[in-house]
Amino acid sequence: MKAAVLYGKKDIKIEEVNLPSSQDNIMIKVAACGICISDVKAYQEGQSHYFKPPIILGHECVGNIVTTLKENNYFKKRDRVAVIHAVNCGYCSYCQRGLFELCKNKQRASNGGFAEYVSINEKFAKIALIKIPAKLSTNEATFLEPIACCIEALERCNIRLGDTIVIIGAGVMGLLLLQLSLLRGASKVIVSEINEYRRNIAKSFGAIVVNPRETNLKKFIIKETNSEGADVAITTVFKENIIQESFSFTRKQGTVFIFGSATSNSKLELDSDKIRYDQIKIIGTSAYKPFHFNIALKLLKESRISATPLITSVKPLDKIKKALEDYTKPKNLKIIIKM
Repeated sequence: MKAAVLYGKKDIKIEEVNLPSSQDNIMIKVAACGICISDVKAYQEGQSHYFKPPIILGHECVGNIVTTLKENNYFKKRDRVAVIHAVNCGYCSYCQRGLFELCKNKQRASNGGFAEYVSINEKFAKIALIKIPAKLSTNEATFLEPIACCIEALERCNIRLGDTIVIIGAGVMGLLLLQLSLLRGASKVIVSEINEYRRNIAKSFGAIVVNPRETNLKKFIIKETNSEGADVAITTVFKENIIQESFSFTRKQGTVFIFGSATSNSKLELDSDKIRYDQIKIIGTSAYKPFHFNIALKLLKESRISATPLITSVKPLDKIKKALEDYTKPKNLKIIIKM
């Protein structure tokens, strides 16, 4: 089969590789796989946070089942499914507490999705495969994983009815967090974004938008919150000065949520007195719980969250290098690789 194999820094090749094993596995013909910023960072740095090269990247994968085991009674040939690529063990101390995203023994359920086929071991199938209803497009279904990550994030933030949320950055994740924040009952979501195209999308979703290059962000937020500050500030980009500034417009006992992932070995200096005396909470997040995929599916299926406006291009597998290079350009949001 054809696959995009990452060998090192900006070294990705389309190659013929062996089909994944079908023994005890469900085989899936990949239809589409979204590019995540973590794929871009792995391409730029030559390695993933979890895996070393050579590696097939891609974890926002949707496809159709082509082979399944005779004794399987739930999944059938031609079923369209989304793939959960990381599965938890269910028995470690974190899983026992329900913190599945922090599982000590997390396993990769399949090869990466930037390939013609992926396979899932039968024992993982009911955890790692989500059936996609006919009314949902394949491209929309690639958003299940990023939406699941955002659901986990906002549950960690504990957003309450009437809260004011500030989101720094209107990339794909920022725009999903915006929509979900409003669904959770936030009365006001302020989105800070330098790019006009992205600001306009955020505005269409109901955000108050601000360009921090033209307007003093702290003064703007303090004015919008009647001098109180934001209940929750979410930084979707990992830049030290942006994270530090977010403490200046977060209210006492508010939350600063570090959502954006850092480059390797990034460090962060913070004002410990500000954190201590204003009792500000700092929260991070990683991944999702398996049931968040089911919530994401319901939200997409019932049109409570909109993914299609975030898709800026669809490219074939042999254009993946250019897609990874172009991903961070201002007018690109979600790029999907179509098989």
